[in-house]
Amino acid sequence: MLTNIHKICKMFMLVNSSLPSLPIVFVSNEFTSFYRYARDDVYLKNARLHFMMGPSTRKKLLSEVKHTMASSNENTLSHILYTKDGIPIPTQIGLLRIKEPDENNKDCYFVMTFDPFKKKHWEPGPGEKDPEEELECELGEKNFIAPILKFKDNVIGNEGQSFRRNFFQTLLQLFLSNKLLADSTFRLTWDWVILLLNIWATFSVPLQVSFNRKIYFSVPLDVATDIFYLVDIVLNFRTTYVNPDGLVIADNRKMAEHYLMGWFALDLVTALPWQIGQFLTHPNSWTAYAMQWFKLSRVLRMLKVVMNMDGYTRNGPILLTFTITYFFFLGHLIACGWFILGRIQYENGVAGWITYHLQMNNYQITADVIYEDELQRDFYSAALYFIMTIFTTVGFGNISPWNVQEQIFCVVTMLVSAFSYAIIFGSATSIIMRMGAHQSRFLDQQHDLELYAAVNKFPLALRNRMEDYFYYYWYNSKGIENSKMMERWPRSLQEDTSLFLHRVLFAEWPVFNETSTGCRRALSLQ
Repeated sequence: MLTNIHKICKMFMLVNSSLPSLPIVFVSNEFTSFYRYARDDVYLKNARLHFMMGPSTRKKLLSEVKHTMASSNENTLSHILYTKDGIPIPTQIGLLRIKEPDENNKDCYFVMTFDPFKKKHWEPGPGEKDPEEELECELGEKNFIAPILKFKDNVIGNEGQSFRRNFFQTLLQLFLSNKLLADSTFRLTWDWVILLLNIWATFSVPLQVSFNRKIYFSVPLDVATDIFYLVDIVLNFRTTYVNPDGLVIADNRKMAEHYLMGWFALDLVTALPWQIGQFLTHPNSWTAYAMQWFKLSRVLRMLKVVMNMDGYTRNGPILLTFTITYFFFLGHLIACGWFILGRIQYENGVAGWITYHLQMNNYQITADVIYEDELQRDFYSAALYFIMTIFTTVGFGNISPWNVQEQIFCVVTMLVSAFSYAIIFGSATSIIMRMGAHQSRFLDQQHDLELYAAVNKFPLALRNRMEDYFYYYWYNSKGIENSKMMERWPRSLQEDTSLFLHRVLFAEWPVFNETSTGCRRALSLQ
């Protein structure tokens, strides 16, 4: 939002109108440069602009600003404001409410923009125009509506259109620029889109190979995946990275070398448009069949996801969901292999699990029954059910191996499943334990407080006050002590952090309005 405001008007400030003192919480560099104020001269000052008033400033400015922020959403004011060295400048002031209070955040914010009409010194003397007349003259030359109000839809307008416009503008800038920060919003969003496409590819491609694109197959999604994978390679060449020394590397050559020595080979193989090659060849040719198997390499992209999971999220429930998803996809891949083995044996006239499954479900056993479209989902669900029973138990006997090849396949599957079961569900247990660690710490301290009160036999009123403070403390700090968190930080970082934590206190009490930033920084640590 600040970027959009800056595009409309370079000189602006943000005001927290939910506090009685109307503190200025942000000021642009262009404003401080033009009106010659230091940032400390403006920061946390009252937005009614006492410090910019002079002999020619109408006193109505104070009430107009206060009234607008209290009972309106927008307004345009025209007054003579003074620079720090006393130069009067006729200025158009635009006020626009950019954030309403809501359930999660009670703060309300206004943006104040400044459009100076004339940059000249005013020294009263005989023959010199009165500033009020000069202001009226300038107003006749300009529209009386502030630019921020003319283009307010660009700031607080339709979010969907703004998102689409910003997305395509950002995408265009990426191809025209030299680098893309690895932790930028666009890069992180792009990685999540690629992750969703990886999940679709890991689910769909094995089914295409096993069931010849008869179930869970979508041509538009496959084509979109091809396009996104190719664009992803281009973006990876332009993405910065952090070297072993902790430095962000933004050099084009080093970024390219880092990617070429890393995941480039895997990304290139999986991004090749095998889908287009299948459409250009005969469906039953060996070339189309080979391309279908080469397309299976896209499953390896999930290995890249596993290796870089911390780059996506550290949220416990999401990590737990990913862990269960890995377990499902492993069973999904082996289930597709189990069906391929049964189909090959059925085609060669060898009795196997597919033959037994058809007999148990009273299907007519013919040479072409295995290719019937309406039975493909049934075969997949039966194969997935059998593999999942091996993963979690030892099977129930309703589907079982009938010959040596199937028995060997099941033995290997049991070994893989035992190893994977231990790793995946061990990780799941660790994630669940971390998710409950915060609540466990709260319950432990609550129990200690109750025991402390019982041992010392405090009166009921005092005990209730102790409990109320304990709950208040946990609600606001989540059990994190600021002093312990910052004890190893450098003093400058401690001061900046403490100043931010006590920002409301400094803004609400008028006694701090005239203090310097250095004084507030020192007081914030006390």
